[in-house]
Amino acid sequence: MIIPVVMYHGQAPWSDPRLFGDVLAVPPAVRPAVEPYLVQFRYLLNDLSEISDEELRARAMTAVAKLVSLCFKHARTSPDFLAILSRWMDVVREVARAPNGLAALAQVLCYILQVSEHVERTELHALLARELGPQAEEAIVTAGQLLIEEGRQLGREEGRQLGREESRHTLQELLLQQLEHRFGNQVDSAIERRVAEAPTEQLEAWFRRVLSASTLGELFAH
Repeated sequence: MIIPVVMYHGQAPWSDPRLFGDVLAVPPAVRPAVEPYLVQFRYLLNDLSEISDEELRARAMTAVAKLVSLCFKHARTSPDFLAILSRWMDVVREVARAPNGLAALAQVLCYILQVSEHVERTELHALLARELGPQAEEAIVTAGQLLIEEGRQLGREEGRQLGREESRHTLQELLLQQLEHRFGNQVDSAIERRVAEAPTEQLEAWFRRVLSASTLGELFAH
């Protein structure tokens, strides 16, 4: 049994026809002849613009499905998205505790940082660190790695220096953020300059060690 579903998360309510055959660009003069052979079905519409957050929370779905639906609904357009997310921390914690939950959470964080103009990495990091504790670090670092790899893919696929530079700047920003979180005021202007001048390969090596290194000297030893 196959049930077609459209999940829509635009700002305006869905206005297209609900019958699949009605969205096909068939010339009116031709339609009578081909009508019996067209694929025709009605799809189930899941219009998030008309569903309240409370209804999303109450749905019989996994925690990660609820969290993804919330992000689809709000992350791109809501200026107060972090406030909305903070009210869903019980769901976020449930995602993190599930099998492979931190990897799933990292994908969600990556989506938020890609689509939202209102969410800063440092603010998202602070919220998760406060609410999830050490568990948040792995998800945040993984999300950063996903963004970095996407930037590298962009550079390879489009062959543009811009893509490579954006990837490098993202890596520098994420590394400094992690260093400041781990080592506080030990991260001075000399460290910032060292990070700014390091090649991408060295930045990636430091980024991989930032959670395991107990001191800055250990981190920068190689």
